[in-house]
Amino acid sequence: MICPNCQGKISGKKSRCDRCGQDLTIYKKILRSSNSYYNKGLSRAKVRDLTGAIIALKYSLELNKANTNARNLLGLIYFEMGETVSALSEWVISRYFKHEDNDADRYINAIQDNPTRLDSLNQAIKRYNNALAFAKQGSDDLAIIQLRRVLSLNPHFIRAYHLISLLYIKNGDNDKARKHLIKARKIDVSNTTTLKYLKELEPSQVSSRGGDTNSDKDNPKGGIVPISSYREEKPNIIAYVNLIVGLLVGLAVGAFLLYPSLKHKNISENNQNLVDYSAGLAAIEEKEATIATLQDEKADLEERLVKLQAELDSMEIPEDNPNIYDSLFEATNLYITELGKAKKDRKLLEVGELLRLMDTSNFESEAPLQLLDYLKAEVYPIASDEYYDKGHDLYSEYKYDEALEVFHIANQYDPENVNAIYFLGRTYHRLEDYESARLYYEIVINDYPDSKRYKNAKTYYNRIANLD
Repeated sequence: MICPNCQGKISGKKSRCDRCGQDLTIYKKILRSSNSYYNKGLSRAKVRDLTGAIIALKYSLELNKANTNARNLLGLIYFEMGETVSALSEWVISRYFKHEDNDADRYINAIQDNPTRLDSLNQAIKRYNNALAFAKQGSDDLAIIQLRRVLSLNPHFIRAYHLISLLYIKNGDNDKARKHLIKARKIDVSNTTTLKYLKELEPSQVSSRGGDTNSDKDNPKGGIVPISSYREEKPNIIAYVNLIVGLLVGLAVGAFLLYPSLKHKNISENNQNLVDYSAGLAAIEEKEATIATLQDEKADLEERLVKLQAELDSMEIPEDNPNIYDSLFEATNLYITELGKAKKDRKLLEVGELLRLMDTSNFESEAPLQLLDYLKAEVYPIASDEYYDKGHDLYSEYKYDEALEVFHIANQYDPENVNAIYFLGRTYHRLEDYESARLYYEIVINDYPDSKRYKNAKTYYNRIANLD
């Protein structure tokens, strides 16, 4: 388990973090609730209740956004429903929370390693958007053609099934609509939209009266209609006129139907170009911001390097013993080298050791001492925290003698490091050196009453107050 306050690793059985003293009772209840919703989502997904599974998994992620199991399963469900973009989004977020040994890597690679499949999914999304635009314009035939192609590219795209079913219902082809809705229900048995549309397609109970009324309507008298007398047919010019008019009307209707689609295609291309341009502009702005930040950091580092170099140059080396400052030069050069690295890659413990073991008794001027104080102020707090982390690891492994030595070094680097002071008391307590333990507990109680270690230090101090 990871502590939400200090991000340290702790045992799942403990109710309080050893490193920062954070109470974990409520946090553990939240994690259990998140896992419970994940289990519900998994159970529903196994019986293809995908909508119910999505609801449960979203509750799980609201409680614990770093629940990678729930996020990966949610991505799989989205992918099963044809929502490729949503699925990839969930897997990318999952990989952010867990960099190693994450199933999301396998899912993403499975899509990226198959360019044909990836292109089919992209084409399905683009064609669905085109079909939706055609449907809004009233071009139902063009929309249906696009949706058929969408479903051939991605047979699990539930939203495409819903849209094509709506179009079939609108045009009175209920049988085809029902077939597509049944296919959608096989993918997700509890999808509310699918069930609502199927409900609308159920035949209504209409009462009918006996008897055939059509024959009476067509022939009110119920007798035989007499045939009119013979007439010689004359050339029907109106028919030719109607034919020509029909051709003209057909051409006009065809142009009317095709023009919106061609216009929409141009608009779509322009919008796509605008989106690509906007995305490229955003990427450029992000790169420029990163470059500006790096330039600021570089300028700061150069300023600090110039300052250090000036202090080095201003130092006067005695002629009788020019080697007394070699250790200071070595520590300074090493510190400058580490400053040139990225912050996460800097290793300052070696610099701290050189400074801690440096003999300053032969320093003959104030400048080297000022430089030494500057280096200590920069390096010692970082070195103290790193030694504290090492000591805490040894303490957790019950290696109290080794931990005690490391905690003392952390305390030497930074006497204000309350965590190191507290664990010096805890380590002496474990070694049954109660007098030394009381000493460090008292330091925490008297000098750091506002720290998170105060309450525990006072509790342990009272336990051993009267022990020898």
